[in-house]
Amino acid sequence: MTRIPVRLTEDSHITHSTEIIMKRMQTVSQPILLSCFIIALLFACTSSTDNNAAIPVTTESEEARRLFARARDAYDVGRIDDARLLLDQAIGLDSTFALAYFYRARTATTTSSWKTFADQAEQHAKSASEGERLLISMMIAEMEGAVPERRMLARRLVDRYPRSPRALYEYAIVLDADKRTYEARSTLEEALYLNGFFAPALRGLASSYLFNEPRSLHEALRYAQHYVTLYPSEAEAHIVLGDVYRADQQLENARGEYTRAMLLDRTSYLAYVKRGHALTFIGLYNDARKDFELAVDYGRGPAKALSANYRTFTWLYEGNVTEALHENEALLHSLPLLGYDAEVDFQIFADIWFNRVLMALEARQFDVAEKAHEAYTRYARAVAEEIGTASNTSITESEIALLAGRIALQRGNLQEAHGHTVRSIDFLRNVRDARKREPTELLLGRIALAKQRYVSALEHLDEAVPDLIQVTYYRALALDGLDRKEEAQELYYEVANWNFNNIEYALIRNKAFNALR
Repeated sequence: MTRIPVRLTEDSHITHSTEIIMKRMQTVSQPILLSCFIIALLFACTSSTDNNAAIPVTTESEEARRLFARARDAYDVGRIDDARLLLDQAIGLDSTFALAYFYRARTATTTSSWKTFADQAEQHAKSASEGERLLISMMIAEMEGAVPERRMLARRLVDRYPRSPRALYEYAIVLDADKRTYEARSTLEEALYLNGFFAPALRGLASSYLFNEPRSLHEALRYAQHYVTLYPSEAEAHIVLGDVYRADQQLENARGEYTRAMLLDRTSYLAYVKRGHALTFIGLYNDARKDFELAVDYGRGPAKALSANYRTFTWLYEGNVTEALHENEALLHSLPLLGYDAEVDFQIFADIWFNRVLMALEARQFDVAEKAHEAYTRYARAVAEEIGTASNTSITESEIALLAGRIALQRGNLQEAHGHTVRSIDFLRNVRDARKREPTELLLGRIALAKQRYVSALEHLDEAVPDLIQVTYYRALALDGLDRKEEAQELYYEVANWNFNNIEYALIRNKAFNALR
């Protein structure tokens, strides 16, 4: 039930800028839109393909086709800025180039630009090939929250192009969003069998084994190292390998890979961000802050705020929530200096205010949290209005209610917290996603913990988002309450050594370490 855009948080294994924008969807799956009428039955007479297995690329301009091919190659290995520039050039040569608009939406740096390019892709899809129409329809289904339609379209894409690694990769993304992990991995393996150099599949498999259950650092390392072997001069390959080292507690090796990525691409904000993560978890907070500042300098669009956010988080890891709040406030004031406009960049401001709510709750500054929640609500609703889909609006209202529930929970008003959770569930009644209640189950689990109803807490947490590290932490608390100490200690250890950076983890990492002492 992910959706368009998303809270600023570590993109972990995913480096494409559009997925950074859309990270808030992480609570359940990946972004979505409806409108299946695009699937017309006509083929475009101008379409062509590299071979019979590939999804055709429809354009009347051979130069636009050449630029698009270069752009997609850059996109595949994470050179998003290069891809964006080339796609703009291709669109300049052919203003009806539907697939170029599709990828331009994927490389967008703001919600509004994403929507603009997605609309253009949809508008011109009728003159594109069947494969292109299916891809665009999947994006439309994503945006509307039409999970079954998206799944059906992805399956149809693979049936139509069974020997296309790209079609298989797109299907694997949908399978992964549905938590059908084994099927997603086998589909990515099939894509690699058809094209052993297909970078998205290598990255996808490394990421799957790194973050999805059942995890395997051995397999993640194997695919990440293979990625580096095949693409030694690509910064993203080293970033992926660095992520695996980070997960395996090899923080100095991770730092080394991120440094190699920086040397290969001096302007890669992500390389600086990643090294900042490694330095944060090593405990070199001042050095980490310097890297995050460099990332701000090199970043574009939401990347600047993302990088500045991480600088704020270093104070939380250092145990100084007061300084984190001060820096968060300074960031809010400095956003215009970074190029953000409160009347345009709604998502950026919503994300920073969301973080402020959680930091204020940690500091037990409830008045600050309430005011931050009011600001977050204004910006979150502005984002929903900008996207303009009923499903997205429902999810937004559900998230606003959940955040109000967290404030009530921290205040100790459990009845009020439960009431907000019920409201959150009610907003989701028309959202078509079997996993839509997972975020609310997490809050219900926390409410049960506060009531010392540990069995009930575990039952709710079992229904929550399974791959979120905070779910693991609250499960550990419930097990501790049931005096299942050994099981709890294993989970505390997992949390303490997670090493992937977002606001939720920044608030629980030290608590997990303390529970191990």
